[in-house]
Amino acid sequence: MRVDILAIGSLGDVQPYVALGLGLQRVGHRVRIVTLGGFEEFVANFGLDHFSIGGSTRDIVAAALGRDYGTQRTRDVSFFNALLRVVDPLIEANIANYWPACRDVQALVMSSPLGHFAGGAYIAERLRIPLVRAEVHPRHDWQARRILVAALRGEWTPFLVTVIRLLMWRKLRGSTNAARRKILGLPPLALTEPFGSMDRKQVPLLLAYSPAVVPRPRHWGDWVHVTGYWFLDDPPGWSPPGELLDFLRSGPRPVFVGFGSNPFPNPDAATERVVRALRRADRRGLLVAGGSGLATGRLADEVLSVDFVPHSWLFPRVCAAVHHGGAGVTGTALRAGLPSVVIPVSVDQPFWAQRVFRLGAGPRPIPAKQLTESALASAIRATASKEMRHRAAALGEQIRLEDGVARAVEAFHEHIRVVQ
Repeated sequence: MRVDILAIGSLGDVQPYVALGLGLQRVGHRVRIVTLGGFEEFVANFGLDHFSIGGSTRDIVAAALGRDYGTQRTRDVSFFNALLRVVDPLIEANIANYWPACRDVQALVMSSPLGHFAGGAYIAERLRIPLVRAEVHPRHDWQARRILVAALRGEWTPFLVTVIRLLMWRKLRGSTNAARRKILGLPPLALTEPFGSMDRKQVPLLLAYSPAVVPRPRHWGDWVHVTGYWFLDDPPGWSPPGELLDFLRSGPRPVFVGFGSNPFPNPDAATERVVRALRRADRRGLLVAGGSGLATGRLADEVLSVDFVPHSWLFPRVCAAVHHGGAGVTGTALRAGLPSVVIPVSVDQPFWAQRVFRLGAGPRPIPAKQLTESALASAIRATASKEMRHRAAALGEQIRLEDGVARAVEAFHEHIRVVQ
């Protein structure tokens, strides 16, 4: 079967869908990963087909933030509105780019909810093919998210999420319906936002996290599957540089520090703050700069900073992790049995930060705006707690017993058999 996986977002968003694609390919499907720009080489390295439908996520965010790109640490209401203004004209362009290239697709897996903005659900509707939603965090059932804290200035309640969905749909409905009519020949959608309607229609949903981390509520229907994480391990051809190996061998296991692609307002000051906190906590440190702007090189006798290291390779070689709480890095740290100091910035990061804390696998989170040398040093020291390390290790053992990709492939086939 020809299967397209529509994965919209940053590298951390795309990685689990590549893992899922490899699982589907192993059982005989022809799989293509459809993304925004910038992932061609990354996907090709794993042996999957790839199609790009538009500009990169980085360019879209940069356009929304304008001159403030790289300095803004929160996604407040003004940024949210700016992002919608940038995304609005791209909806029709993305659908127009994708539509001619997907006529022979037989099933579509769509990252949700961002896959809506590339027309995934509408193209499946037009082609009359099975649609399966896939998410890396529990997003569809807001009553189950009472544990979610402060993703958008306060608690993310069911009411607030409904309002956000309605505001998004109000701004994007016009361009969406124009694309449906002009490109796909479909009737317009009503004023009711389409995100919740997919739950009401019981469109199959695969959730790529461990039930040991977020338990599955009993009242969910059999069309919702909590599969376990979809881990994508070391990229083919990657090998650790000699400097990194020498550093790891030269002393006790260091603390990992990395913030993904979240840029710091003042990266030099942030780098110095991290180095001082490690020194104050009497820990060696390995920083992975990524897109955060942190400095690279030998920052101190006991602190090395590199641009990139696969988390799956590195985490079994460190003693604790300091990170921003993205779904991917959180899951990989938990699988490795590492205590985590989580410094969330926005979106779903506060949710994962609270889960790590409540599971006893890390100290209380430090919101990015409240990050200080003293707070970070204290949190790093706390990861040496025997109780915390025991809880993190036990959780890691549970997660390593799961095969989230295999379970997701099973669930995919269950629903494909039903709808065919």
